[in-house]
Amino acid sequence: MNHQKEYKKSSRQLNEEYLDAEADVQRLNKARNTIDIAYLDFQKFAKQEREIWERLATLSKGTEAERSVHRELDFLDEEQQAINRVLSNGEEELDQTITDKTAQRNQLEEAAVQARKEENECQKSTTKN
Repeated sequence: MNHQKEYKKSSRQLNEEYLDAEADVQRLNKARNTIDIAYLDFQKFAKQEREIWERLATLSKGTEAERSVHRELDFLDEEQQAINRVLSNGEEELDQTITDKTAQRNQLEEAAVQARKEENECQKSTTKN
């Protein structure tokens, strides 16, 4: 049988790990906000580009260029849908990572508090003796 004593981390070690996890959560949330801002900018520019192509479609009505302009509009729609899919998938993965890291941070916080209580109780019992 294996009678190896289980190694317990000190409250200080757990607190350091908690602080690292907290920094990771903050960094991930900042990345999420940056992605949201970039996505809004992308939508704004895509809308402006669409408006330009729609003006060109109006101006080219009845000419040979009209077909080209409509192809560009179709391509623009496909491109925007593809980018939206990629961003959506990335956001889902990032959100899951944030959720996992937040849970880890919370567990570390609870473990650090518990370890601190145990250390304080141990100190009290040794000072009484």
